[in-house]
Amino acid sequence: MRLALPRFISIFVLTALIIGAGLFWWSTHGARSAAEPSVYVALGASDAVGVGADHPTSEGWVPLVSQALPDNPQLINLGISGATLSDIISQELPVALDARPAWVTIWPGINDLRHGVSRETFAANLDALLEQLAQQTTARVVVLNMPDLRLVPAFASVDQVSLEQAVRDWNDTIARAAHQHNAILVDLYGHSDEIAGHEEDISSDGFHPSTAGYRRIADLVMKTVQAHDAATTP
Repeated sequence: MRLALPRFISIFVLTALIIGAGLFWWSTHGARSAAEPSVYVALGASDAVGVGADHPTSEGWVPLVSQALPDNPQLINLGISGATLSDIISQELPVALDARPAWVTIWPGINDLRHGVSRETFAANLDALLEQLAQQTTARVVVLNMPDLRLVPAFASVDQVSLEQAVRDWNDTIARAAHQHNAILVDLYGHSDEIAGHEEDISSDGFHPSTAGYRRIADLVMKTVQAHDAATTP
């Protein structure tokens, strides 16, 4: 027993050191994680970029929402002009998942509709995107639907009856996906007159929102978010 005692003491000391090192790593790692700012990731296309605003990086709806969210989150804007939902999944979503966001926003549909993507393909892509966000993050996801595109000059030459029906159908798809994945749905369509019903709401290109239009969109996003989550209310 005398010969085994030093070995026992050595094992005891080694075990204590390992446990101590583990506790130190956990405490320092936990403190460092707690100190990290929350992250807001914006997925999307030119709307997320802020095209049409006088100063896109500060006057687009994404930076305005970022400024209004609680805890002053770090904004990671992944918007790519012209992106369809397929592009967003392949190019933007992997970065979003790695960022461990607290908030994610996306305004899908318009580019897919313009580029002739079928509604079935769009629905499958939107479901896949929201499913990955739900499974791999704890983010509060905010989804915007399409406004009444008959109010947008760029669509003036499109058959208005068919356009209206298409927007309604695609918005139904967006609403179902948002509900299924517990995302917050921002109803731009129901507030179309407020965000696109005035000449000053649309930029000179006849397609993108203007600075004023983005401001109205951001206000609607925050009102909707606050209605769902009292913690975001100022």
